[in-house]
Amino acid sequence: MFQNTDSKKTISKNKELENPPKKIRQSRSDKCHNIKFPVTPIMQMKLRTYCKQMGRLLQTKEGQPLTQTAFNTTLLQFGLSHIDIVDWFQDYEDTKTYMHTMLKKNNYNLIGGPYGLAIQKQLSERKVVFFVMASVLRWIEKGGSLEKILQ
Repeated sequence: MFQNTDSKKTISKNKELENPPKKIRQSRSDKCHNIKFPVTPIMQMKLRTYCKQMGRLLQTKEGQPLTQTAFNTTLLQFGLSHIDIVDWFQDYEDTKTYMHTMLKKNNYNLIGGPYGLAIQKQLSERKVVFFVMASVLRWIEKGGSLEKILQ
């Protein structure tokens, strides 16, 4: 009887030694979330054209080329900081042609967080990004400045 309890104790002690408690890792402070959003052919052409135009300006200043994803992310951040220009009642269609943005965690929470725009407006994250990007493009066409966006 006593031998059985002792053997159980040694077994439980051995298990504790084999499986030390796991440490919880902190996530990176610059963690990014990739959000892809559908684009119409016209919207894609405009985004690529504006990216090329701004790439020439920025390349002369910084020396590195501007990527399409970085440009899209900058436009999205501008739209999120100027939410009053967003038209939430546009036509939306999933065109199966996508472009990408890479938002940092704190900006991503504005869209997909627990109190983000997707939940407030009862839309998907892709729809929110599409509406913001389309609204920013419309704002640029009405006379908005690309230099103001990239400041």
